Amino acid sequence: MKRYVSLLAFLTIVLFVTAGCSDRPINVSFRFEEVTKESGISFQHEKDTFDPKVSNIFPWLGSTGAGVFVADVNGDGLMDFYLINSKRNSRNALYLNNGDGTFTEAAKQAGVADVNTQGISQTALWLDYDNDGLPDLFVGAWGKSRLFHNDGNGKFHEVTDEAGVGYQGYVNKVIAIDYNKDGFLDLYLGCYFRETDDLWHLTSTKIMHSDFERARNGGRNVLYRNNGDGTFTDVAKDLGVDDTGWTLATGTADLNGDGWPDIYNANDFGPDSLYLNEQGKGFTKVVQKRGIGDDTYKSMNVDFADISHNGRLANYVSNISKETYLLEGNQLWQADSFGEYQDRAEELGVKQAGFSWGAKFLDVDNSGEFSLMVTNGFISASRNKDYWFDMGVLATTPGYIVEDTRNWPDFGNKSMSGYEKKKLFYNDAAAFRDVAQEVGLTFTEDGRGIAAVDLWNRGTLDFVFANQGGPVRVYKNINNTGNHWLTLQLIGVSPSNRDAVGAKVIFTVKNIKTVIERDGGNSHGGQSDPRIHFGLKASTKADHIRIEWPSGRVQELTDVAADQILRIEEMKAPAKVTAASR
Repeated sequence: MKRYVSLLAFLTIVLFVTAGCSDRPINVSFRFEEVTKESGISFQHEKDTFDPKVSNIFPWLGSTGAGVFVADVNGDGLMDFYLINSKRNSRNALYLNNGDGTFTEAAKQAGVADVNTQGISQTALWLDYDNDGLPDLFVGAWGKSRLFHNDGNGKFHEVTDEAGVGYQGYVNKVIAIDYNKDGFLDLYLGCYFRETDDLWHLTSTKIMHSDFERARNGGRNVLYRNNGDGTFTDVAKDLGVDDTGWTLATGTADLNGDGWPDIYNANDFGPDSLYLNEQGKGFTKVVQKRGIGDDTYKSMNVDFADISHNGRLANYVSNISKETYLLEGNQLWQADSFGEYQDRAEELGVKQAGFSWGAKFLDVDNSGEFSLMVTNGFISASRNKDYWFDMGVLATTPGYIVEDTRNWPDFGNKSMSGYEKKKLFYNDAAAFRDVAQEVGLTFTEDGRGIAAVDLWNRGTLDFVFANQGGPVRVYKNINNTGNHWLTLQLIGVSPSNRDAVGAKVIFTVKNIKTVIERDGGNSHGGQSDPRIHFGLKASTKADHIRIEWPSGRVQELTDVAADQILRIEEMKAPAKVTAASR
């Protein structure tokens, strides 16, 4: 059951309590080596300024936008990534993978660099919206969002207006979802400020959340239905998913096992929203008392994994914690046999991770278990001045209207949960324990997005981190475990969408079953490797693989040899992909 500390006790000193099992020693045989510079990557995220009437909270307003988004852009079998900027007229970057450990920046030549002219980038998404086999690019913005079609010759052209997806508002996250299973990927946009406010030209300073715990005055979320002819229609209101919470992240998965993709919104300053899909005809909002949909936290992430190998996906939601000021902690929601969600974060040792943002489940050492990477940090400025006290005064002083920025103390050069240490919660099948520092993940910039991706097709997952107002960081996974692995590149065939978003893969290894669902870009500020990666530990084969395609077709493979990348087109025999190495 979700527990919370009221902001009325904001300044009460709270002692952190961590699960005892998380302190048990765990031996790891992997480490991470930063390879940003030698990979040829040089990118510094930039932040914007806004109307001078709200200059006292510029650091807060400029605290989101860094992100990293992965796809095989040119079809060469190697993963590339797109980095976004959040300053007017700044350039986004597209790094193409050369396969030899280096990358080439190609955004300008591709036509996707100068996108911050009608707004500032806050999120992005690769998706094949027209099923032509090439990943297209949607850029969600504070301002006008934009869609770029991949022409297949290394270039993109903009199709925003003709597609009807030029939403003017404040998009913080976008995911792909084929909600009606018609074979065409739809777009769901999680939004923050009201679309009627213009942060650069304000007529009122009443632009913030109306409450620290139950705000519902944010921008409405948007669901663009793909019409299959290159155009989209906003059906969010008709289908009941036009959430007006302050959405920082949204994710999709089949949470109740009925074969239809559901939607979870992580909302800042109040209740999250879980929408169950009613066979593509609409969505039902689920409210569980003192649980999902009835919280007062500051949610910022959504990601899912079958951590218990029981077929029920756990959902990790990141929140805020600050010793002596505010203890919320992150949540790991998992449904019991009755379908009731329980928060197991404290029990499993993954509750405390500071001012948490993007978080991603991944098999970090090919053990067959899902570990959890969490990035964090809010505003790193002066090491001697702290805004948390000012925030406490604002939250607890009677009569202050928090919606009005005039009541907010001036940030100046103060920090707020700055310079935080990142968290890699390693799962050894018995418990989780943070090993980030000992495996080399020691950077302290204000983290936002994470991409877990096999950059060089070595069969192990590397990291790319996007940092707010800071440099991107690329870490190579040095995995010395000797554990085996499999990677599946799924290709859907009509009536499935070609990206196979929503497909479920059930691996059986030595009588243990694990479900992995092909997601549509879950996790705040990030989109990870679109391929299905699974560790086999000491096993040299997967005994059985069952693929449940979005179309409803089922494909089964037996005795699949380890240590290979397989391209699997729906209902056809898999083809081995030659693995490049570094």
